[in-house]
Amino acid sequence: MKKHRSPLFDILCLSLLLCLLAPAALPEEPAAISPAPFGPTSLTMTFMGDCIIGSEEKSRKLPESFDTAIQDEGYAWPFSGVQHILSADDLSVINLEGVLKDDRAGREEGKLHWFRGPTDFAQILPAGSIELAGLANNHVRDYGNAGRRTTKKALEDNGIPYFGYGDLYVWEKDGLKIGFGGIRETTFRQKPNLPGEEIQQLKEQGCHYIVYTIHAGKEYDNNHNKLQTRMAHDIIDAGANLVVGAHPHVVQGIEQYNDGLIIYSLGNFVFGGNLKLTEFEAFMLQVHLDFAGEALRETTLTLIPVFTTGARPANDFRPIPAEGEDKARILKRIQDDSGDLTITEVMRFPAAPAE
Repeated sequence: MKKHRSPLFDILCLSLLLCLLAPAALPEEPAAISPAPFGPTSLTMTFMGDCIIGSEEKSRKLPESFDTAIQDEGYAWPFSGVQHILSADDLSVINLEGVLKDDRAGREEGKLHWFRGPTDFAQILPAGSIELAGLANNHVRDYGNAGRRTTKKALEDNGIPYFGYGDLYVWEKDGLKIGFGGIRETTFRQKPNLPGEEIQQLKEQGCHYIVYTIHAGKEYDNNHNKLQTRMAHDIIDAGANLVVGAHPHVVQGIEQYNDGLIIYSLGNFVFGGNLKLTEFEAFMLQVHLDFAGEALRETTLTLIPVFTTGARPANDFRPIPAEGEDKARILKRIQDDSGDLTITEVMRFPAAPAE
């Protein structure tokens, strides 16, 4: 008698066959890994004081004028005495006093001095390893709004960004954002809340460190005044990390205020507007920032005393580093306006612990 297989047996065999023929299950792909936060990062910025890359109308054609020096020596001449310093940093910043414009139309009356260079003089900045220009000063409008526009256009045409007088700038390196703004004294008197508003804008753009410049103080006074102090303190309180001052034309002191640093005046630097200088001493400021991730770990200031000319008492418009007793004297002048803060060539400021 022939035996018949159970239907259940056939179903089990078919199921086993399908399992053997089915493709092996692929392993699950690992979850995407988020990029790790950037590691330790450092950067160095160099700041210089008042720079006039032009002449007054009355002296423009004289053989000893700034314009003549550029014609004779070339665009690289003014910063060539410190080129070895500027070419080695990450960002070099000047306070650009005066206007870049090819004619004298629009000159504002009622002023004592009008400083102007032709627009091709903007080439002096990249030739000198200058990467950023501050415009918050009392000479950027020597030739009215037209002069301000031509100055910005000349800078843009030569790849030089700018800040101040309502313009903000964010510079980025290795994922870190450094914000820049600036204001002059007369604007601050009218709009004391403006720095705080601009600093907030820079924070909203993700800046990790904020530099704000002030153009204030009494000319040729070796000591900063109460208004400079008020401006600087207000700006630090608003969230800036560093305040850099200009306008007095002489060196002034340094202050550590809360979590910020204030340099009240760097003095002059390339000063094309004056053929007969009465003040020759200044200093360059190098700011070295060390970050761990996005957190500031330490700020190091390096003070580099300079003479604004290498041909004293004549002005050759080419600053050079000071040495020996001259360097010590300039550092002492800074110390005399710095209160209890001890001034040395290299000054380290560890960041306050995060709360």
